[in-house]
Amino acid sequence: MKKLFLAASATLLLTAISCKKETSTLVTTDNNTDTVAVVHTEETTIMTETEAKAKVDQAKADLDAAIKKGDKVAEERARKTLSDAELAWEHTKAAVNSAAQDVKVGVNNAVEKTNEAAKDAKKDLKTATENVKSDVNKAAQDTKDATKKAASDVKDAYNKTLENAKAK
Repeated sequence: MKKLFLAASATLLLTAISCKKETSTLVTTDNNTDTVAVVHTEETTIMTETEAKAKVDQAKADLDAAIKKGDKVAEERARKTLSDAELAWEHTKAAVNSAAQDVKVGVNNAVEKTNEAAKDAKKDLKTATENVKSDVNKAAQDTKDATKKAASDVKDAYNKTLENAKAK
């Protein structure tokens, strides 16, 4: 069960999701007559560690190609891209490690709760068994007492019948 939970969690960690970040900026003209709202939408993608590593490798290859060509502008852009890709890779690794740690803590908590529940169930079962045993013993004693009383009543009735028969 623990392995299945870990495998499912790892799969979820490696699934890429997208989100959009929107920011609004208000711009006022100098004469305070017009106000314009500018909405900037930036789409960010959370990627897997493998994808982040691949982007770093691609950025390195692009940088090497720009250096070979001697194109300073392309080289500068490639260095910036490499820097961004390395930063994204580090953030992705940290997020994956953090999520893995969270999953581990969650699994350990679940196992601990399951063990506690099993111990509680064992105690409850033991108490129920003791109660059943006590009830069975009480019922057996009550049956024994009732049988003795019935036997005594039958004996008394027999003796009374004999005495009545002798008296006639």
